[in-house]
This record gives sequence, C-alpha cells and structure tokens, in this order.
Amino acid sequence: MNLSPRSAHLLHCLSAVLWGLLVCVSQAADPVVTTHTLTESGITATVEGADEAAWETLGPMLKDQITLSRLTAATEPLADDLAFFARQQYISGGWPEATTRWDLKGNTILITITPGAQTRVGALTWKGDSPLPPEEMRKFLLRPSIEKEGADKQNPVWVGGDLATGASLVQRRLRSSGYLLAETTLLPAANADPDGRRDLALEIKSGPAFNFGKVSFTGAPYQLEKACQVVLSDVTGGPFNEARVQQIESQLTSIAQEQGWLDAAMTSEYQIGTKGGIVDVQLLMLPGLRYRVNQIVTHDGFSRGSRRVLKAGFRELESKMYSSPDLDLMFRRALDTGMFALLDVEPIKTGTRSNLPVNVKRSEAEATAPLTDLRITGEETKPKTLGFEVGFDTFLGPQIGITYKNTNLRDNGNTLAAELNMSAAGPLGSLKLKDPAFLNSSYAASAGLALESFNLFEYARYGTSLNFELSRRVSRHFSYTIFAGASVNTVDTDVLTPEEIGPDVYTLASVGMSFLMDHRDSVVLPKKGWFFSGRLETTVDAMGSGVSFARTDFRGAWYKPITKKFRFASGAALMSIQGAAAEDVPIDSRVFNGGPNSVRAFAERELGLLTQGGTPLGGTSALFVSAEFSYEVMPNLEFAVFGDIGSLGRGNNSSPLSYSSDFRPAIGAGLRYHLPFGPIRIDYGHNISRRTGEGGGMLHITVGFAF
Repeated sequence: MNLSPRSAHLLHCLSAVLWGLLVCVSQAADPVVTTHTLTESGITATVEGADEAAWETLGPMLKDQITLSRLTAATEPLADDLAFFARQQYISGGWPEATTRWDLKGNTILITITPGAQTRVGALTWKGDSPLPPEEMRKFLLRPSIEKEGADKQNPVWVGGDLATGASLVQRRLRSSGYLLAETTLLPAANADPDGRRDLALEIKSGPAFNFGKVSFTGAPYQLEKACQVVLSDVTGGPFNEARVQQIESQLTSIAQEQGWLDAAMTSEYQIGTKGGIVDVQLLMLPGLRYRVNQIVTHDGFSRGSRRVLKAGFRELESKMYSSPDLDLMFRRALDTGMFALLDVEPIKTGTRSNLPVNVKRSEAEATAPLTDLRITGEETKPKTLGFEVGFDTFLGPQIGITYKNTNLRDNGNTLAAELNMSAAGPLGSLKLKDPAFLNSSYAASAGLALESFNLFEYARYGTSLNFELSRRVSRHFSYTIFAGASVNTVDTDVLTPEEIGPDVYTLASVGMSFLMDHRDSVVLPKKGWFFSGRLETTVDAMGSGVSFARTDFRGAWYKPITKKFRFASGAALMSIQGAAAEDVPIDSRVFNGGPNSVRAFAERELGLLTQGGTPLGGTSALFVSAEFSYEVMPNLEFAVFGDIGSLGRGNNSSPLSYSSDFRPAIGAGLRYHLPFGPIRIDYGHNISRRTGEGGGMLHITVGFAF
C-alpha cells in the first residue's frame, strides 16, 4: 500500500502518541516509590527506592542500628553498615538480587536501593533415595518459609537461609527415623522463570538404617522397676537415634526423681557402625539415695494468711519420702483456694540425714534418708475483688448480679464471698465464709447463709437457709464433702391445690455427703476423660411440718476425642427421693427433668406432669441419658448433634435406683463457642414423641456443657 507524504507523517505522529500513552500506563502500574528520611542521635538517613510496605520494617531497623552505633556524626563505616543491613532486609523478604549503594553528604547518609524482582519458590523435586513420602519432606523443607505471617503456603518467597534451615529439618527427620548418616543438599535452579518463581531440588542420601536391638536396663530400685519398664516396652525394634536414647535417659531419670531419688542419673553404652543394622543399648541407673521431706519453707513475700494456708496444706508431706504425685496433690489443694495466681515448689537439699527409728513400716534406708526442704514461692491473687454480671438464661431470663470476694480476710487466709443476683424468678442473696485450712489441716470448712425469693410459676417461695460443709481433696481425682444445713420456707399460691404444692410452711434439717471422681482433662472445657459424682442426703422434719425423706443424686459423663476436631460425649443422671410420695414433698424439693442439662426437647423442669397454667409439679425420680457428637468448624466454635432420653416418676420409692419407664426421647443440634470459663451453648431439642399440649421442641441458651 502506498501512502502520501502527508499521510505517512500523520501515521508517524499517531504512533508516537500511542507509544507515549503505553509508557505512561506502564509507569503508573509500578509501585509508588518515595524517599524516606529519619533522624536519630543527630544523624540523618535518607533512603530512596523503598516502597511504603518495605519502609515499615526497614525504617525501625535502620533507626536501631544508628542507636546501637552510639555515634553522633555520620561516618563511612556506619553508612556501609546501614546499606548492608538494608540489603539483608530485602534478601530476607524474597529479593535475592537486591543491591544497595550509599553516599555520605555531611551528616546525612543517602542509601539507594534497587530491589530487583521478588523471587518465590517454584516446583520442588526430590533426588536420591529418601524413605519419606514427598508431602512429609515438603512440610519440613518449607516449614521456616510458610510459618511466617501472611506467607503463601504454595509458593513462599525465596529466602536462602530459610530453605537451608528447611533442608536441615529434613535431614534431622531422616536421622530421627534411624538413618543416622543421612545428608541433604539443596540444588536450586540457576534463575527464576518470567513469573518470578525459582525451582528447587533437594538431593537426599539417606544411607543405611539403624534400629534398636536389645535394650538392657539395670540399677533401678525395686520401687521404680514397673514404671521404668513401661518406658522401655516400645523401644526394641524401633528406629535408633542418639536423641531417642537421651530422651529415654531423661524419662527414666524423671521417674526416679519424682519418687524422691533426687540425685538419680543415667548412663548408656552402645556401638554404632557404618553399615546400619541392629544397635544394642545398655542403660544403667545411678539412683543415689532417696530423700525425705524435712519441712515446708514459704517465701517471705507471702502474706501471713497465705503462709498459714500453704503450711497447713503441705504439712502432710513433712517426714514422708519425697514424692511428686503427693506434691502435685498439695499443689492442687492450694490452687483450689483461689488465693494464688502462681505457685512453684522447689526441693532444697539440706545436707543432713534423718534420725528415725527403724520399724516394720520403715526400712533402715528410709530411717536414715537425706533430708530436703520444700521451698514454696509464687504470686498471690488480688485478695479483694468486686464483680458485676449481666446475662441471659432460657429458664431464669435476664440476670444481673454483683459479687464481692475477699480471699484473705483480715490476713488470716479465710475467704469471704457475698453475692446478690436478680433474675425473672426474683432476688437471691448469699454470704459465705470459708476456711481453706480448717484447724490448720488439709480440710476446708465453710458456713453459708442464703435468702431467696422464687416466683416463676403459679406460686412464690420464700426461703432462708444456713449450711455447713467440711470438704477434702483426697487425691488428684477424688474429693468428698460432708454437709449439714437447715432452711425455713414459705410457699404462697392462689391457684395450686395442697396436693400440687405440698407443704406450704416447712422447716427442713438435712445432713449428707457428696463425692466426685474426676478424670477429665479439664473441668470447664473437657475433651477427654470421665467423671462420676454422687450426693446422699437425709432430710428430717425440724419444726413439726411433717416433711421427711431421703434423696440420692448420681451423675456421670464420658468424653472421647475421635479426631483432632471431632469428639463424642455422653452423660447420664439418676435422681431419686425415697420415703415420701410426691405430694408429701415440698414442690421445690422434688426432682425434675427437662432443660438444657437433661432432655433438651423440653423447657427447664417441664418434662412430666404440668398444671393447666404450666407449672411443673416434679416427682420422686428422674433419669436421663444423653449422647453428643461435635465438630470444631473453626477455632473455639463447635457444631453438635445430640440425642437425649429421660423419664420422670411420681411413686413412693423405696430404692435409690427407682425410675419410671415412661421414656421421652429427643434429638437436636446446637453450637458451642468456647470461652475460658466454659462454652456459651445454644441448643435446639426436637420433641420426636410429642403429646397433646406439648410443644414441638425447645431452644436453650446457657453457659457450660450439658453434662
């Protein structure tokens, strides 16, 4: 095609304009790079070439380097150092080709940065004879790179130091599997591809495998042999490595020291060849002497009341052989008081020997055992606290409360707690005084006074009660309480009949005991383990109101994790009143069923007989069994499905195991959001055996697990 000179000139001008526009667009797409300046100790540093994101970390780093130099005037060595550290900052961020230049103008250091292209890790390949699966090797190789905040999990930035660390992790993983001569070598591609990704190969030479052969063990006192054999039972035949031997030595030493052989030490002998195979190990324990506890020594920083509680709680250990399990029990008792935020117990060897007579229960070694003091240090909680509570419960409705607590009343170690709570049912006030070291012993004693007004259904009850308790934690898992109390109660109603309401003015005196066997991993957020509790109570007529009965409550639960996020739980309870018919028992002293902690298709107390106005009349026996599966959909949030079944009886029972066979089932689903004090729980239970007058289900909002 032929163009006239004029047309050719116009086409040339149009091309120049289009090219200029393309350049402008290209420049506009580049990151905005500005000049940043900082001044520290009279020295000014000006940096060109760093964008805003890079300056957030680069600026503070340069400022710290100037401060550490302790200079007040710019020098060439300082300028060179700042440029070096600036380049290292870029390299660690994935710009391996970054360069820096510096210039010195008076008291100002000018640093010019040319970042180059950011490089990311591309494809990974494996060379050699690794026995590990590729996914496991990738996890170890890239761990230092992908654990950084905001890192790309698939293609993290290329940082040579991180990759070298990852290669050493792969090597350590191989050696922990018995490949003691394993070596790893990084083989990076020469250059990155146009997308900025640089491929990487890891060459692996695993070498021969080493395995544990015969493991012989001698030197342990007979009291430790069983526990030590448990540690050694799974060693023979497994992958051999020196770290595993050291771990076994540490475990065996800990077993000895926990039982009082505080000077115990371990030695081991084995031969490692160069061709792999079986490695026999000889372990020798040097137990030394077993120590006896001499006395309890508390830190001077503790208050007088705290020292009284600690010495009373730990006194049982004095003159006994040192034992970590016993020490752990005393430790838990001390924390149960609520007086301590932190406790630490350290054995301090005194350098003296016991001087006790030898008898049937005490050998000569025990009678002359070396002595150790137990030194207790730690931090007390703030003794006086004032708290306010606002909440909602599907049974009691909106709630508001105020609590006052003093865990070291008049510096004597006693606890005074006062509470006032208001809900839709009415006010509840209580005052409780507790001595956690009753008569300077390991028992805790308490006395409590409570006043309550309950006006939620077609009656109103006004009660005043006085209770006394004596409790003791016997072991890590078992505790019990003995209690006695009395209450004066009045019931008013214009609707219910005497048979429905039971005695309306009555005074009760009760005595009984409760116990708890608890093997849960957590009391407030259990995920595994079990517990079983019971309460046995006898109530007698105190002022001629004709009320007398016995009551038993048994409860238990089992928690089983299935996977890391999926768990199963089940719970059951059996409550029974013996010696009286339902109409002879005050309405609020009867047993009930239904609610967020039993059969969840019903509102609180509403499984069973109701009046025309909807008042639950309760009964003399209640049974429920629940099962629940839950899954953690995101951190601290669980979705659960459950099934409940239960019954309520009203007969005159003669056995604490009596219950009605009129079972009511329910199924449902819910959410749990875990908080430090327990989960906030929302459950909906569906009534799958709906009867005339009953609802189709019930929504519950409460705090804590169902069982």
